[in-house]
Amino acid sequence: MLTAQIGEDAGIVWRALEGKGSMNLETLQEVTGIDSTALCAAIGWLAREGKVSFNKENGVTTISLYQERYY
Repeated sequence: MLTAQIGEDAGIVWRALEGKGSMNLETLQEVTGIDSTALCAAIGWLAREGKVSFNKENGVTTISLYQERYY
């Protein structure tokens, strides 16, 4: 897997989350059409850049774009 492809997949994931909001891994895979290995690499890329956050509720982990909040 090439680094450039992971970056492109990360962009696809980012746009999907921006457009549809928080999703679990299975839904995100259906929406993006990216295979599971490449999807995990793309999510890792975004996580390393601090662009996504993870929330676990009722045993299901959802992924969403990180939104910095100031109170």
